[in-house]
Amino acid sequence: MKKKYQIFVSSTYTDLIDERQSAVQAILRAGHIPAGMELFSAGDKTQLEIIKKWIQESDIYVLILGGRYGSIEAESQLAYTEIEYRYAIELGKPFFSLIMEDELLNAKTKQFGPSVLELENQNKYQEFKKTVKSKVCRFFNNSTEIKLSVLESIMDIQSQSQLVGWIRSDEIQDNSQLLNLIEDLKNEKEDLMEEVKKLEALTKKTKHNNQIGEYTYEEIKNVLIKKKVVVPASLNTTGKDVELEMINLFYKYRGLLTTGVTNFLSNPTQIYICNTLVPTLLNFNLVERISHKKNTTYETNKFFISALGNKFLSLFELEKVK
Repeated sequence: MKKKYQIFVSSTYTDLIDERQSAVQAILRAGHIPAGMELFSAGDKTQLEIIKKWIQESDIYVLILGGRYGSIEAESQLAYTEIEYRYAIELGKPFFSLIMEDELLNAKTKQFGPSVLELENQNKYQEFKKTVKSKVCRFFNNSTEIKLSVLESIMDIQSQSQLVGWIRSDEIQDNSQLLNLIEDLKNEKEDLMEEVKKLEALTKKTKHNNQIGEYTYEEIKNVLIKKKVVVPASLNTTGKDVELEMINLFYKYRGLLTTGVTNFLSNPTQIYICNTLVPTLLNFNLVERISHKKNTTYETNKFFISALGNKFLSLFELEKVK
């Protein structure tokens, strides 16, 4: 009969829920028993002692390290995660660590904001990460790599350590199912890598066409969509103030910007364009400024759509047609 091993999964919690779930799924698929912070509400000495007892009774310890150090235990001034990690090593438990790649951490930061990063105890986090990287560890960039690393690490530990497990047996373990799972995950990873290569190739192919100076078309479009401006009743046919996305205002006044606008002794429409629209367009070089001295005292500026501005509008019109 195959032994079942209890595997303690340690990590910060709210920022690594999906990653923990991937590790737990891999442990369950391998026929073993996951244990970890879902079973406790860490925060006082009694709970910490219970956690230590579970680590004692576990066969394998695994750490998942993301971008946070975690809650600090008052007495030791260490994060609960680091206390668990140190205790497992002190007991001589077979262990391995999974460390998030910077690429995935950056992606999660863009998606969830700074809540996935350590903001208060950065020095302690960096020292802990340095310690973890100096011992048995693997790096992951997606859920497939987590599952694959968990399965392979379990097999490595099984072959190198005498684990008690929950069922004592002298029978030789049949690892064929586990090997098949690993093979499936390897194939899945290869398929994902092939998709990534295709996407990278497509991105390189289209990047030049979508580049507007220092920014991409999408980056500029997103900014102009988010910016809302009010067109006063005096400048539109509805007879009342109208709120527009700046991108639509740019498109609306593209004709005037082609011939040029100025706020010096101009009509209200040109003054409105110069004060409301032009400053943002200048930031992205979508308009260009031509200065002209009327005399020794006054210098006027006239603003025209630039080559980059025309390219942006062309891409925008193509999207509208689609």
